[in-house]
Order: sequence, then structure tokens, then C-alpha cells
Amino acid sequence: MDFFRLLKWTGFPVDEAGRLFKEYKREAHDPAYLERQKWSALEYHYQANASFRHFIGDWPASWEELPVLNKNLIREHGITRVPDQNAYPKYYHRETSGSTGKPFAYALDYLSHALTWRLLEDRYRSAGVGFNDLQARFFGFPLSWRSRITEGLKDRLSNRVRFNTIDLSESVLESWLDAFRRRPFVYIYGYAYPLVIFAHFLDKKGVVIKTLLPTLQTVIVTSEMCSLEEMALMERVYGVPVYNEYGASEAGIVGFGRNGRWKLSNELMLTEILDEQNRPCARGEVGKVVLTPLYNQGTPLIRYEIGDMAALEELDGQLWLTRLQGRVEEMAWLPSGKKVAGDTLFLYVFKAFSEHCKVVNEYKVLQTALERFVVQVASDRPLLAEEKDRLRRLCLQALDFAAEVEIKNEAVLERTLMGKFKRFERKFDAL
Repeated sequence: MDFFRLLKWTGFPVDEAGRLFKEYKREAHDPAYLERQKWSALEYHYQANASFRHFIGDWPASWEELPVLNKNLIREHGITRVPDQNAYPKYYHRETSGSTGKPFAYALDYLSHALTWRLLEDRYRSAGVGFNDLQARFFGFPLSWRSRITEGLKDRLSNRVRFNTIDLSESVLESWLDAFRRRPFVYIYGYAYPLVIFAHFLDKKGVVIKTLLPTLQTVIVTSEMCSLEEMALMERVYGVPVYNEYGASEAGIVGFGRNGRWKLSNELMLTEILDEQNRPCARGEVGKVVLTPLYNQGTPLIRYEIGDMAALEELDGQLWLTRLQGRVEEMAWLPSGKKVAGDTLFLYVFKAFSEHCKVVNEYKVLQTALERFVVQVASDRPLLAEEKDRLRRLCLQALDFAAEVEIKNEAVLERTLMGKFKRFERKFDAL
């Protein structure tokens, strides 16, 4: 089924978005375009959202006078997710995964969400693929049956085959290789970490996927960071170019590229790199990634800090995002020898747990020994005994009942100096 026809059936104005994106793409090379649109975005939210206007105060004399927003400030100041008088009859409501703490609820108007898909369509075309091509999708599976059915239906309608990235044992990697022998995939899309693990597996076997699968055109990694060495390994063993899609779910796509540099999404996004005093960094200097979506009329994300670090450099007469610093997922090792992508595994555990208990604000899982996991939970109140038992059973189910799980209530969870923390950490060296 045509991807954009499917989006149109679900209410997204994809035709209008296509027409507008072409217009924005023609103008995006002009610095005056970003200057004009950032002020237009500010004016919209300033006029339409009283809570945001109260947070900002008087209209700023310069862009640099604007405060830098983050998730916590939006919560603390009660900034509403949609305008006081909704400009659109429908909003796309979602939550972030919570990788930096408590999940963050936000809203996108349908047009801006459709514009993001048009931008991705443009970037994927530059990589030689399209949304209707057969996709090998390396994501995890939800734990609940309802979510599994929903995701399975979306996969079927979107012409994609999902590979479960929770279990990364050798037998599973062998089954992945067998799938590439049987299905004419055009591109691979998914989390960087399992694709790197698979690349190491293929390298040991001396297999190049392109020789098995001439239809394969490209690999697109998302959500997690990988090194230039890992990118080079993937290009060698997959036999095709490897691109990296970088963004924040609540704000949109920030950049798309390869070889350690990302083409900015200037059509839809202003990207700033700021120092600790919120002053612009010099070209090539690493600082905080701060975003302003230019067209979203849902949650006001003006000068919004996402928690990552990067630099802006001028290369070939064009600004690129470089030196991006982000998360690299760790592995959990089980007594059975199974290798498990820890962050992904417990993300789905807590998604399933939230269907029954909604008081958890943050969580962190520590593997302290081969057979021991400590699950730290910060919640509105201490978990009840039956709630702890339910969470423990979900963890054991995900771990194939092969470990001891301790649930601990904590008032505060440990963070880095940057305010971020890993949801999963292994505290011992696996053999």
C-alpha cells in the first residue's frame, strides 16, 4: 500500500504538506528564511499559548534573550501541550521514550507531522530508497498482545518486516541472515546497536549481504550513536551506504547523513549549538543541541534543549552537524549465554507495566552480576507489594526466568552532570 495514501486515510494532510515542503526546500538555503521563520514560530506560540507567554514574559529584543526550554521547565511552569484555542481539530499526541528520565508528553498538529514525513521522503530519496520499498526493520517487539497486534498491522501495511532486537544471541543472528537469503529487502532501518552486532556476526562469517541480496540499496540507522569505525564495518559487510537519521521525537528530524556529518533539516528546523551560558558556540565547537521547530503549532518548543551535544561546521560552503555525542546501548548477559539489548528490553517491560500501574516517573536497571538485576524506580508513591510482584514477573518473563530481580524504590535516580542517565547499565565485565 502507498505510504502517503495510508497517512491520508488516517487524516494527515499529506498533499498540502508535499506542496509546502517543496516551497520550503527552495528557500531553506537562504539564511533570511530561517531568521524569518523562527520569529514567526515564536510569535505564533506567544500569541496562542498563554502559559508559554507567561513563561517568556515581555517580547524579547533579540533571539538570544529568549530562555532555553527543556522538558523539566515545561513541566514546572505548566506550559500546555496545545494552544489555548486549537487551530486544528486534531493533534497527534505522543510521549518520548523516557531515556533521559520521565517520559515527556507532547502534541504535534497534523500538518507539521505530515511535513516531517515529507522531509524524510526527501532524505530517503537522496539515499536511493522510498517508503514503499520493502524494509527490514530492526526494532523491538512490545510485550503486550494489543501493542503487538497494532505494530504488526502497521508493519504489514507499511511493507516492512520486523526483526526482534531484544535477543541478540547467535542463533537469532543466524535466523536474521536466513531471512536476508529469502526476502528481497530494499533497505534496512533500525537501531544502530543491533545492526552493529549483526555486522560483527557477518564479518566473522565472511558474509557480505549485498552479494546475497542484490536488491539491497542502503542501511539507515536511527535513535542511537555508533562510531565511524562501526559505520565503516557496516558499510563493508552490508555492502551498501549506511546513513544515520538523527532527531528528537517531540521536535522532529534534526539531520540526516553519513560519515560523521548530518545535513541539517533547515526546511523545518532551526538548530543552534549553545554553550553552558546559552551563548552560540563557535563553528566546530561542541555544545548543547537546541532546536526550534519552525511550523509545529502544538507544544511550544522554542529554543528547546534535547540533552545531546554536537557541533556545527561549515563544509563545502554548507553548515553540517558534526561531532554528535549521544547514547550507546549496553548489553545484558544472561547465564544462558543469551545477549540482550538491555535498554530496549526494559523499555518494553515498563511499557507493559504502565498499562497496570501509572505512578512510575523514572526507572533505571543495573545488572550487578551475571544472575542479578536491580530495578530502581522513582514513583509518585512507593510501589505496593502486588505492583512490585507484577513488575518482577514482567522482568523475569523478559529475562527468560534466568535471573534474580530486585525492585527498589528510590527518591532520586543517579544522573550524569549533563542531566541524562542510562536506563540500563551493566556493572560487571561479562566473560
